[in-house]
Amino acid sequence: MPVLFAVIPVYDEPHTLAQCVANVMAVQLPAQWSLKVIVVDDASGSDTATVAGELAQQYEGANSQFQLLTHAVNLGKGAALRTGFAAALQQAGEHDAIITQDGDLEYDPNDYPALLGALGHEPLSAVFGNRWAHARGGGAWRIFHAAVNRLLTFLSNQITGLDINDMETGYKLFRAPLLRKILPLLTEDRFGIEPQITAALARVGARVRETPIHYAPRNRDNGKKIGPLDGLRALWVIARERVQQNPESISAQNQANHRQINSPINSSSMQERQPSSYQGEHSLPPLATMSAKNTARKIILQVAGFALGVALIAWCVWGAAKDPEGWQRLREASNVSLIELLMCSLGSIIISGLTFWIAARPVQKLGVQDQQWINALASMLNYAPVRIGMFVRAAYAIKVDHLRAVELVAWFASVAFTFVVALLAITAGTLAWIQFGAWTFFPTLIIIAMLGGFSGRWCATLSMVQKRAQGLERLITNPIALWGSIALHILDLFFATGRVLLSIQILGLQLNLAQACLISMASFAASLNPLGRLGFREAAVAFTAGALSIGGLAGMENKFQTLAVIESAGEALVAIPVGMLALYPIWKRFKISKQARAQAAAANLND
Repeated sequence: MPVLFAVIPVYDEPHTLAQCVANVMAVQLPAQWSLKVIVVDDASGSDTATVAGELAQQYEGANSQFQLLTHAVNLGKGAALRTGFAAALQQAGEHDAIITQDGDLEYDPNDYPALLGALGHEPLSAVFGNRWAHARGGGAWRIFHAAVNRLLTFLSNQITGLDINDMETGYKLFRAPLLRKILPLLTEDRFGIEPQITAALARVGARVRETPIHYAPRNRDNGKKIGPLDGLRALWVIARERVQQNPESISAQNQANHRQINSPINSSSMQERQPSSYQGEHSLPPLATMSAKNTARKIILQVAGFALGVALIAWCVWGAAKDPEGWQRLREASNVSLIELLMCSLGSIIISGLTFWIAARPVQKLGVQDQQWINALASMLNYAPVRIGMFVRAAYAIKVDHLRAVELVAWFASVAFTFVVALLAITAGTLAWIQFGAWTFFPTLIIIAMLGGFSGRWCATLSMVQKRAQGLERLITNPIALWGSIALHILDLFFATGRVLLSIQILGLQLNLAQACLISMASFAASLNPLGRLGFREAAVAFTAGALSIGGLAGMENKFQTLAVIESAGEALVAIPVGMLALYPIWKRFKISKQARAQAAAANLND
């Protein structure tokens, strides 16, 4: 008779633990299953420890269904889960299963039969409970909680190649052989264990299904322990998994796995409570983003680069904090100046979206509004490590806009090329302005932009290029795409220069328009580094402003750091809320695309 091990990590849950265990013990499992509960007390306070001890006494005996493990010090949910997993695997056979269960009352153990019904018989199979299948309303907290979880799930799906709905779910059910396979890959101590488990499942080529579950969320006033820092940690774990090296070669069988849609699972209890539900089966391919090149050196490079960016941000903030005069001038700035500062950032985001839209026209006519939403989301995610913004944009283009991978690479390359041309044109024009006068700016800009554009077109028409480009050279040879992209990039950089100039005027620095333009160009050049924009653009603003300042650096260093902070904040205060607003339409487009793929897969199966 197979055994279901329910692993319950607990930290300070004195009011819910006993009821939770009682609910689990009372579940009517399918006839062939038996149950064992493993509670891991993660160094809780005395009240919880007392309750846990009483439960151990209540269920003690040679054939007890209850086991209590304790940590001497608080290590986190992830560490508690790993302890419980290890204990379960010491006792589990090949046909047994393990499920995670939180120690509160958010999840209903009566969903166990449906989860087991969806498990299947493959050794490498798992089931995730989907909290959002029938979720409605719930107030501002629930809406915000669901939005953040959907964002993290979306990012996790792009990294792992999965197509699931609820990566952060508290109900994860595994066959024992699968858990043995992924346990060595799990290292997270806190809530980052959730995305790490998901990535580990994909890495070993597991087969994962989903089934709807019941969910009664609580807030922090009621004992909810996960917070904003845990969300950031989850984001970091997702980004880190992108550069993790696959620990073993993936078999051809795993590479042949494809997503399928099964008929509804015959579970009477779930059908009574969820009449319209169905179970979607997701066969997980190996991580598409992983390759032999993703070595430990790349991981170290990405971690070191992000740490350096954070250090540069901290350096700018630390210096700005020692400039009370600058902050006083900011408080005294007119509302018009502040609004103009924010409007420059908004204009830059809109123009950037238009650039990606017009650059793709030779390959595919994308929706302007859709490109604006995905560009807004990517702009927000550019503040995250490992260039998640670009990766999400790529995932959207492939899964929603149905671009081929080669088209995507060529599209991004054309956008990068035209951006470099625009950057060089404005920089050359500004240097000519400083050297010969303002009248030389636009002629120099136009000449350099035309030289860059015609050079790109000439290279794209070479026979050796056309043989390898497979027709995608039209991304450069098409006049509308080429010159439209260069012109929009120039306009985008002008908006960014306006933000720098307004920040300079607010602080009263002795820097003119030409110098503001060079500062802006330097900041964008710094953002081209492979480690992301966070910290590097701010440092470039501070260093370039210092190098261009009139009258030397004496006593001015902190003002340039203040300039960097204000200019960056002027962008972030627009990019982040606009990116959050873009979450819903982006999620909706992904959902529609997912349904279309499901219908196509079902049609193929019927054929």
